Amino acid sequence: MLAKLIKHETRATSRIFIPLYGALLILTVFTKLVMAIGAPDFFSEAVSNNKVAEIILGISFTLYFVLVVAICVMTLVMIIQRFYKNLFTDEGYLMFSLPVKTWELVCSKLVVGLIWSAVCTIMIFLTFFIFSLGNFSMMELTQAIRSAYSMFYLQTGMELNFFIFEMIIFLLVETVASILMIYAAIAIGQLFNQHRIVAAFGAYIVITIALQIIMSIFMTVFAIGNLENSVLNGSDAITTINWLLNSSTVLNVVMGVGFYYTTLTIMKKRLNLE
Repeated sequence: MLAKLIKHETRATSRIFIPLYGALLILTVFTKLVMAIGAPDFFSEAVSNNKVAEIILGISFTLYFVLVVAICVMTLVMIIQRFYKNLFTDEGYLMFSLPVKTWELVCSKLVVGLIWSAVCTIMIFLTFFIFSLGNFSMMELTQAIRSAYSMFYLQTGMELNFFIFEMIIFLLVETVASILMIYAAIAIGQLFNQHRIVAAFGAYIVITIALQIIMSIFMTVFAIGNLENSVLNGSDAITTINWLLNSSTVLNVVMGVGFYYTTLTIMKKRLNLE
């Protein structure tokens, strides 16, 4: 049943995001073509004779950044709106009447929110790659990557692939924990009989402040003692960064589990749709 919920949620949200991402790709390709044909020196200090192309590029880049910001904001709004509207408003009567478990409802929203967050990141990197086409050859790119791998290993003694893998895991876990934090704040807000949106926003602020205090204590107790060695020795620096990265990943897992069970407990025992 979880797969069906995810499929339904993906279809409902794709109606919004597919046109936005399509427009982003079209705008990116158009901008790149205008840049390549009319103003190849747009980002250089050279004076261009094609003023029309530069004006078009200026407008295109403005629209590009506006669209990127809009997509990022829409992703966040979708995560909040779909969870709140589907589960804590009148639509909640229908959702909770389905033959599904509460955890399946939460996880379906979480998975789809995570998918669109990942798609947003991938699409932005894809547009950057399109803009960079023609500025280097594949041979130059391959040589630059090999050089980066060799340099990273020489300076740190660690394989770059392993560090990238750890970074991806950290970002994935942090994204999941951030989404679950929003869900927990919304669930806490619906415990109030009035002004639930305001209460949810207040709960989010309180949770954020509490986490900032915890992270500050964590950094003070565990990180400050290693700063001197980190500055003096490159290998020690990457070891400290690696340790902080993994510790932050574990801390995000703990927080994510806490937010998940907080949301689940409220929805099971204190659900109030009135």
